[in-house]
Amino acid sequence: MVSILIIIISIVILSIFINKKLINMEYIKESDLKNDYVNKLHKYVEKVLYIVNFIVMILAITDFHHLRPLIFIGPCIMYAFSTIMEWKYARSSKTYYLSAVTCVLFMIGSIIYGVIHYN
Repeated sequence: MVSILIIIISIVILSIFINKKLINMEYIKESDLKNDYVNKLHKYVEKVLYIVNFIVMILAITDFHHLRPLIFIGPCIMYAFSTIMEWKYARSSKTYYLSAVTCVLFMIGSIIYGVIHYN
């Protein structure tokens, strides 16, 4: 459990640092898609992903310990969906880079947790 917290804290710190660097270097502005939905599909899929991710996290922590890598896969899927929506509807602002970086960090976190915990 401690390794999960360390990896998540590391992901958050790296995400903040890398996103600030990207914003400064590429002149990327924060996305308006964080507050508004582009269509009903975006709204419903994002809400369903949040609910499913929350349930999976609780179950993985309490009952199904072998599913703990899903703690990292769920946010990865949410950020991947956000990246696709931002890329599709706000391509000129390059804000999809910010979500893509966080998505990749969660993928790397899942791999690191799997290597540490299952070897």
